[in-house]
Amino acid sequence: MKDKHIGILGAGIVGLSTALYLQKIGYKVTIIDKEEPGMGASFGNAGLFADYARLPFSKFSMLRKVPNMLMDKNGSLSIQTRYLPHIMQYGYEFTKACFKDKYAQGKAAMKFLQERSLDADQELIALTNAQHLIRGEGCLGLFSTTEGLLKAKQGDLKERQEQGVNMQFVSANDVRDMEPDLASFHSGGVFYPDTRFTVSPVLLSRQYAHHFTSNGGCILQDEVLALSTREHDVSVHLSDSTLTFDEIVVCTGLASKKILARLDLKVPLVSERGYHLMLNAGCKTLQRPVGWLDKAIFMTPMEDSLRLAGMAEFAFEHTSIAQARLDTLLQHANVMLGPDAQATTTWVGSRPSTPDSLPFIGPLEQHPRIKVAFGHGHLGLTFAAITGKLIAQSIQNPQNNDDLTPFLVSRFG
Repeated sequence: MKDKHIGILGAGIVGLSTALYLQKIGYKVTIIDKEEPGMGASFGNAGLFADYARLPFSKFSMLRKVPNMLMDKNGSLSIQTRYLPHIMQYGYEFTKACFKDKYAQGKAAMKFLQERSLDADQELIALTNAQHLIRGEGCLGLFSTTEGLLKAKQGDLKERQEQGVNMQFVSANDVRDMEPDLASFHSGGVFYPDTRFTVSPVLLSRQYAHHFTSNGGCILQDEVLALSTREHDVSVHLSDSTLTFDEIVVCTGLASKKILARLDLKVPLVSERGYHLMLNAGCKTLQRPVGWLDKAIFMTPMEDSLRLAGMAEFAFEHTSIAQARLDTLLQHANVMLGPDAQATTTWVGSRPSTPDSLPFIGPLEQHPRIKVAFGHGHLGLTFAAITGKLIAQSIQNPQNNDDLTPFLVSRFG
């Protein structure tokens, strides 16, 4: 047993993965979160281990689309007017990240994480006996028109191939054979044969949490108010007590911004809210996740029904749910499956998004006993295991953090 006691702030999929890797090495680990394990963004995602996601969103071609996307009332992108002042720094850093050198650095960093993610995932899934929650049927990404597919082949899809993504182009007839219950709303697209998904993101988190506590880990349900550092330890101030740890890992998603602000550190992290519907589609089902890429949505076969997830709503975290977004998602569901799909439950949650699409992973320069692991945006589930592994390696061997340079908080100055 290592002699350090590590505190993990956050019991989402990133915090749980980090705790498991540290526990596996032999550290004493305590997780603290005001919610139960696997809630927040970890609860509501589309369930994909998105191995194909190797390109940052920050590119000038995307920036040029933003005005038209915002004008489209049924589009995937929206910005709450009151939230605009809070995304100014994010917008400035997003624009900087679009330049050629920065974009190339972002691609290299995403490829670095992706090339190590599968082994890290499989290690944790085997460790926690969670194989029954994982499917390996691949994933479809479909386009409304032949023109849209051709443009993607010459653009993003070509870049993804250059990044090492395994893909196969499929016709509308191919898709019909693969997913006979889908309506004919598309002109074919791309099949990613290596993509996996979970049939229940929340059950996967709970499986991780069960293994963690069964092997001596402790999970405390409390709110973290602040941190204070000394030379040899870090104090975590909770609602009615203070705990001291040798090192801390901040994995609290969007709330991490507030925690770091109390250490006089500003990070360009924003609330990008996503929505999902759980659907009753009668006898219709899917074998694998299906993305309608024109609409930036994914439909995934979950344990008990279909989940349709998407939207990028830049807004305050606790803003009331926007019924118009749910209505739009249901309209898309009825196009994808036919007019009989009904929403049984709805959800909205905030993704912690960074301007350059890269998470924050690694030690804080000013406070080396504090590590961070947040800001994964759309890729929390995808990068959770490799993030946990990198953090564990950073704590075990603090002199060898060179691989983490693209992910440090200090990259934004």
